[in-house]
Amino acid sequence: MGRLMSGTDWILLVAMPLLGAVSKKKSRAKRTVSRKARTRRTRARTSVTRRATRSARRVTRAPAAPTRVHLTVSVPTPPPPPTVPPPTQPSRPIGRAILISPGNEKVVDSLHPTFRWLSVGGATHYEIVWGEDPALTTPHRLMSIATEAAVPLEAPLQPGKTYYWRVRGGNESGWSPWSETGSFRVLEEIP
Repeated sequence: MGRLMSGTDWILLVAMPLLGAVSKKKSRAKRTVSRKARTRRTRARTSVTRRATRSARRVTRAPAAPTRVHLTVSVPTPPPPPTVPPPTQPSRPIGRAILISPGNEKVVDSLHPTFRWLSVGGATHYEIVWGEDPALTTPHRLMSIATEAAVPLEAPLQPGKTYYWRVRGGNESGWSPWSETGSFRVLEEIP
């Protein structure tokens, strides 16, 4: 029951009882079927064994050649880092400073006034010139390395004299234009 029956087996099983030779023919049919099945199984085993033997012979007969492996590995190179342009140098200050104090044509009651002005955009330092000549041909110079727009005068001024001054802002790229020239007069008698 465990195996499938071929067409011939079915004919024998169905036709024999009808012919009246059930017992003899049945046993003969069984023998024939079992002989055929044994023959098929034996042939199948033999053929598998032969194939296995042939392939085993091929394997054992093959000379032992040295094994060479050529391995090529391609590793993608990472893209170069983005190039950062060098920092651009700032442009020079272009505005002019506006003088605040001492006010133009004003009288000062101190021998050490503080020069004040409105700062220039982009300036990191200032140059202040002052003197007794309106053209400032031989001026005294003050340099301020701070961005603060106020510088006290350390050298004492002479009472009763008129002085002129101007200022400009600068940075590592250059200087701004000079401010307008302002003038002030020191009181003759300082209280």
